[in-house]
Amino acid sequence: MTEKNAYGLILFHARFWWEAGYLLLGLPSALLWGVYAITMYATGAALVIVWIGVPLLVITHVSMRWIGASERGLANSMLDARILAPPARRTVGIDGGRGDEPRGAWNSLARWGRDVLFDGHAWRVAVWTVGRLVLGPLGFSLALVAVIMPVAVIGGIVQAAVYRLGWADWYGFGSGNHMSDTVSFWTLVGSPVALLLVPAFAWSVRGLVVLHVVFGRWALGASSSEEVRAATERAEIAEEQVRIDQELHDSIGHMITMNIIQAGAGAHVFESDPEFARQALRNIEERGRAAMGELDRIIATIRGDQQETRAPLAGVGDLGRLVEESRAAGMTIEAHIDAPPVPAAVGRAAFAIVREALTNAARHAPGALVRVRVERDEDALALEVVNEAPSTPQAASAKGTRRGLSGIRDRATLLGGRSRVGAEAGGFAVRALLPLDASLSAEAQDPTSPWASLRERVAP
Repeated sequence: MTEKNAYGLILFHARFWWEAGYLLLGLPSALLWGVYAITMYATGAALVIVWIGVPLLVITHVSMRWIGASERGLANSMLDARILAPPARRTVGIDGGRGDEPRGAWNSLARWGRDVLFDGHAWRVAVWTVGRLVLGPLGFSLALVAVIMPVAVIGGIVQAAVYRLGWADWYGFGSGNHMSDTVSFWTLVGSPVALLLVPAFAWSVRGLVVLHVVFGRWALGASSSEEVRAATERAEIAEEQVRIDQELHDSIGHMITMNIIQAGAGAHVFESDPEFARQALRNIEERGRAAMGELDRIIATIRGDQQETRAPLAGVGDLGRLVEESRAAGMTIEAHIDAPPVPAAVGRAAFAIVREALTNAARHAPGALVRVRVERDEDALALEVVNEAPSTPQAASAKGTRRGLSGIRDRATLLGGRSRVGAEAGGFAVRALLPLDASLSAEAQDPTSPWASLRERVAP
């Protein structure tokens, strides 16, 4: 047993006195909140028949959260209970939805009333106020004894010792009084037992405080389901932030990269081919406007604008336009696009992967030939973007964060597909398989397919 937890030393630790103080304060707190809760709930229930009780019950139930916050703060400050605050009351609609219900004052009032009625935290706090009507007086009595008993025992022992030594007359009987002699004698004889019992009451206080903490964490803190919901909401927010980051990096980054390449090409031939330079400037202007439109769409998504006000997301049908825009920026591209009808999610992912692969080729291998191939491969949409090695070492010196390449893997994996990105003989290749059904087949029917090796990593 450590010194901190030694049986007789508990009275010398500040923690015990904070715990005793909490239990002493618990009596008035328990009486206040317990009487308030029982009286208000009972009165509201009795007056429901005349409708006055309905707002009374609602107000009482809403106030439970305020009472819970006060009790939680007291327990955390005096007991170091570490009770986590519950999430804010969840807004649900009449039919259990979250915002798609009809609007209007009565509908809003009905939704708010339903939120209050199904507020589990408020109901747990109500149970806490009733339970404290029992724990409050018990804790107050035990803490009072635990605090007073050391003073009484030590005071009695000192008093008996002084009397036995003849230093003073006690109880008004004077020296040699038979009753005083007997009381002082047995007080000194029983002092070891009394001193041994003193810490027992302090440890009883500790045990009752542990019960308060366990009860408080259930009643005053977040429930397990609320903690899971709060963690899920945080994960959804983080996922949304990652998705927005990928959209900004992929779409805006691609357009900026194309503008940089075309601006450099226009500047290089400004004197020798002014018409090409003027066309390059026009392309930069158009692409800049498109970038602003894309940025507006992403910001609209962040703001939560209605879906019908947003521009549609690009899919496989837009790959031809993407290739032409890249060619207009000065890239040399051989394209074979024969994409079948695909689900919207697969189409968006395919467009984003090809766009990122072209951006990567423009940034790291400017001037190199790029081959784009999009077609159906058995039960999947197959994507391939291969660029030759840059013509000069200087052209390949551009550095990036490689965030786009990890985004390619993330998009493919999210749909249950596979991707492979990396250097190969004579250049750099991006290949991906996006399943059109629930999952990819484990074996390729055509072993000569460029995507056959991706299926080997997929379990049945």
